[in-house]
Amino acid sequence: MRSGNAPVHFDDADRLTDAIVERVGRNIVLALPLGLGKANHVANSVFNRAASDASIALRIFTALTLEKPRAKQELERRFLDPVSARLFGGYPALAYGDALRNNRMPPNVEVDEFFFLAGSRLDVAASQRNYISANYTHAIHYIIDRKVNVVGQLVAKRVHDGKTYYSLSCNPDITLDLLAARRAGRANFAFIGQTNGELPYMAGDAELPPE
Repeated sequence: MRSGNAPVHFDDADRLTDAIVERVGRNIVLALPLGLGKANHVANSVFNRAASDASIALRIFTALTLEKPRAKQELERRFLDPVSARLFGGYPALAYGDALRNNRMPPNVEVDEFFFLAGSRLDVAASQRNYISANYTHAIHYIIDRKVNVVGQLVAKRVHDGKTYYSLSCNPDITLDLLAARRAGRANFAFIGQTNGELPYMAGDAELPPE
């Protein structure tokens, strides 16, 4: 988020949520990357705030909600648990994903998804109701038309010669188009970049030396 020409830094997701509510109000339309690169800590904090405060209306636009695999039988569990711990050990589950899967979505929260893992939402009424059947090429138009006011993206951070650089790094898909739409005056949103030190830095025009 920016204050004037400088970004505002937060080290606490709940304080960031306070700032989001103060800036955009209690009607939050949150867009997350359609695949990888979701700002999970930010999304969870905003979701939990809305779940505990019915005066907040939250609508999330995304796709491919990644979840840790869950075993259904003992043999399957013995195989999956070590793999899950290795691949997802530091991955915080998306709170809205848990709520959807358990059919416990708060009435003031909606999640619109453009894509599901095959068979993952067959018994989830909210997902069946809010699914958007659209090509990814058209996703940005749906999001802009619905007045997105917050975008959350996982980003990489590098410091070189005393200057700080950020890279969208992980699957920015429509984020670049959304930022271009904001510059053109077709959208108005707070851009939230959650830094992750494990992401590769994609230098682009800023030719930085390798770490």
